[in-house]
Amino acid sequence: MTITKTETTNFGKLRAFLFLPRNAWILTSTSSLWSIGSAMANPYQTLYFAALGASSFDIGILVAYGTGITVFALLLGGYVADTWGRRRVIVIFSWVSAASAAIYAAINSPYLIIIPLTVASMASIYTPAFNAVMFDSIEPRDRIRGFSVFSAINTIPSVFAPTIGGLLMAHYNILDGIKIAYLASAVFGAIGISFRQKMLGETFVVKRQEEKKPFLSYIKDSFVSGINATRKSDPIVKKLLLYITLAGIGTGLTAPYASIYVVRYLKFNPIDYSVVVDLAGLTTVCLLLGVVFLIKKMGAKNGVLIASIAAPVSNVMFSQAKTMDELLEWGVTGAVGTAIQSPSLSTMQAEAIEQEHRGKILAMFSILPSLVSLPSQVAAGFLYSSIAPVVPFIVAVAPFAAGAIVLFSIRGTKEE
Repeated sequence: MTITKTETTNFGKLRAFLFLPRNAWILTSTSSLWSIGSAMANPYQTLYFAALGASSFDIGILVAYGTGITVFALLLGGYVADTWGRRRVIVIFSWVSAASAAIYAAINSPYLIIIPLTVASMASIYTPAFNAVMFDSIEPRDRIRGFSVFSAINTIPSVFAPTIGGLLMAHYNILDGIKIAYLASAVFGAIGISFRQKMLGETFVVKRQEEKKPFLSYIKDSFVSGINATRKSDPIVKKLLLYITLAGIGTGLTAPYASIYVVRYLKFNPIDYSVVVDLAGLTTVCLLLGVVFLIKKMGAKNGVLIASIAAPVSNVMFSQAKTMDELLEWGVTGAVGTAIQSPSLSTMQAEAIEQEHRGKILAMFSILPSLVSLPSQVAAGFLYSSIAPVVPFIVAVAPFAAGAIVLFSIRGTKEE
């Protein structure tokens, strides 16, 4: 078989398009490998809680509790990412996250859910450091393409893994099927983290502090430094934080109950729901590899704006869905928004946040939406169980729409 010059050139172009710096590629590839297991279980987490015996209202409380612990973890994580260095935080708490999946697989009572939920939420400490390494590694001129490639590769497992989870539920029943999926998440996580631990380098070396502080001082310093860094940040950062916060309210109202609503209320087979999730994943991957040029042309701000408009539209479609075709339309609409928003938002953040404060401010991008989603998750449990299952999805349209309005007020960005 002869390889033509055209084929060689095309391969070179593809390789150049998919290129990521070493640390960015290590995080991307290990996350994708880990996601093969986690994507089998994560779409069905609250369905698993229900199968263990938790009520709809209990699920809202549990998810809100997990969010509260996550807020605490992110607050601490933003500080240690800028004071301990990125690598150590990422490696240690990646192992903690993988351990939580194994604990999920082992429990057999709704009263035990709180244990893996706490462990998994505490593992969020590494999220700001992970994001900071990505921002540190990718050159400013290459961020739209780089973040698109990162998101696309990480989304690939969601094209097929949720269906594996659906097949496990159909074959073994919901409870045992998801247990096996969580076990797979722990195994793939351990493999991916082993590579991450061996190959990941440090991107931000900090000066050693001679004075050792007590643990509570880290918590206080994390909060104070995060607030101060945010207060002094670019106005664009503040508006993006407001947008993410409003979106957090909408997500808190909807995310915990999507799978339960489809499987238990609409009476769809778990495999049917997994097909919707898979199609959304496939759409996201395809678009992420194609929207790079579109976003470069229209600008990151307009990309985030388009994605923000897709959110309330997608929610309206979900609340009206009764057939498989309508669910597929909802899944694809959400995927379009995700594909456009992911690289656009990351690019805007990277342009507007100074390197020495990235850990702290990126933590705030996770903390604020988590804070507001905590009460909205409790409210969602009340609305779902006491009024009607569809109500949380209808109410969520308002904060999603408000977030889009906030983005309209952003005048421009540095990259434009």
